Amino acid sequence: MLRVLFLPYAAAAPGEGNSLINLRKIQYFLGVVDSGSLSRAAAGLGVTQPTLSQQLSALEAYLQRQLLVRDVNGVTVTDAGRVFYRHAQVLARQLRQAEAEVRDAEDRVGGNVSLGLATCGAASTLALPILQEVLSAQPQLRLRMHDNFAGTLSEAIMNGRLDLALVYGAGPSRGVRFRRLFLEELFLLVPAGLRTAAAGRRAVRLAEQRGLPMILPSEVHFLRPVIERACARAGFRPHVVAEIDSLAELREALRRSLGAAILPRAAVDGVPGLDGLRILPIGPERLEATVSLCTSAQLPITAAIDALQATILRLVQARLTDGTWRGTRRPGGREAEGGADLTVRPPVRPA
Repeated sequence: MLRVLFLPYAAAAPGEGNSLINLRKIQYFLGVVDSGSLSRAAAGLGVTQPTLSQQLSALEAYLQRQLLVRDVNGVTVTDAGRVFYRHAQVLARQLRQAEAEVRDAEDRVGGNVSLGLATCGAASTLALPILQEVLSAQPQLRLRMHDNFAGTLSEAIMNGRLDLALVYGAGPSRGVRFRRLFLEELFLLVPAGLRTAAAGRRAVRLAEQRGLPMILPSEVHFLRPVIERACARAGFRPHVVAEIDSLAELREALRRSLGAAILPRAAVDGVPGLDGLRILPIGPERLEATVSLCTSAQLPITAAIDALQATILRLVQARLTDGTWRGTRRPGGREAEGGADLTVRPPVRPA
């Protein structure tokens, strides 16, 4: 029975002697047979010819068979050498396969991972890009995606029903870790068939929209209190004609000019049928909501979660850099360290 001990290339194990066949001897033997010459094999393997000859002699001594016939013309493989050569090739191929599978196990993470995406904003546009990235780079990872409100998603993180979530807000929330990713500006969205004090202007003042019919998310949505606080600072309560949480239905209401809305630009950018919609910055105080990546503060981060998190961060970084997401920016200063969810920026100059 053939005993094989896999050892590093550089040095034999202490006490190895000639009693065992190790990986180095196998590679030396294959190198000599493939090159047909001790000198060429020694050069290719990066060893001296005496060292190579010594290792081959030790291999033959252990097997008690002559494997190679050496002469001035090179080497000739004996019958025993041809038998051993077949086995040596199999062993070398198995080792290469083992190395590839180990690397593959590191590069391609498997397992289940779940992701929640907040509705209405730029985060929700990542659903398909994330899925494409996972299917391409991590095909053994099984991804489940959900869209919902920030409060519902963060609660699911806390209860362990979700692994990651992109939500509006920056915490704190018990059992949930928030990582601020970007700030998203809120715009006044006015259908073409609806009159507003913003006619002919690039920016609007909320104080001038006192009687404007508004379609807003319900109170369970993170953006609702953000909008109401902004209107309260402007000295009025919004004239709410409807509450719609479904983004598809809200877009349809805008198409039919049933009311105005205050939402991130990503909610309507490039949507068919909304070509005449006016997307107006709000001034003099610009409204921005924080978008954060949430993970559990109590449960361990698995390799699958870590892989998905890296994919999300890479996609967000790319979109913030290339300008794909209009109306978004990176947090900085106090915001990056844990400022308010709603930030007030310098005045927007009217055209």
